[in-house]
Amino acid sequence: MGRITINDTIEAPVDAVFAYVDNHRNTTKYMQGLTKWKPASEITHGKGAKFETSMKAGPSSLPSVVNITTWTENKAIAWRSVQGFKHTGKWAFKPNGEDKTDVTFEMEYEIGGGIAGRMLARATEPAVRSNLQRSVKALKQQVEKSPAGKTTAKSAAKSSANGPSASKSSAKSSAKSSAKTGAKSGGSKGATKAATNSTAKRRSKSSAKR
Repeated sequence: MGRITINDTIEAPVDAVFAYVDNHRNTTKYMQGLTKWKPASEITHGKGAKFETSMKAGPSSLPSVVNITTWTENKAIAWRSVQGFKHTGKWAFKPNGEDKTDVTFEMEYEIGGGIAGRMLARATEPAVRSNLQRSVKALKQQVEKSPAGKTTAKSAAKSSANGPSASKSSAKSSAKSSAKTGAKSGGSKGATKAATNSTAKRRSKSSAKR
């Protein structure tokens, strides 16, 4: 039995990443080599949903029917095949701050049995592994290009760009405030001195007349 685990970080909130994976219409967009992921019942998401699937691996196609066995919002989606290509799969999601999500994809699979099965496994297993690795990268790219991912990227860029500007603006404001305060203080001292001199002159004139 083959097993693969892939980890990556997507620059988008966990609810956006989970929603993208949970929408079955997106599955064949990011799952490389997957040519079919079609609802096989009226339930199209959540625990108990069933899908007809087919994965291309090298020269072979691996059809199966899978049941969603785990569905925890913003945390995990898992499935198990009940017909055809034997495999289990799971997506796990974990918030990384407010605008990033750590994702883990796990899959266990078995390709046939006996001599024919082992030969088929040798031919298809490298392709299966390559498809799964590229699938995680494709998911990252697609989510980050989606409206939620673009909003996160713009917010981060704006925050980074505003850092130095905000500091400069604050410094300018402080300098202007200090200048105004200094001018007012200087004006007040000047007015006080002028008033004192004027009073002294009046007193001097008054004494001379006497």
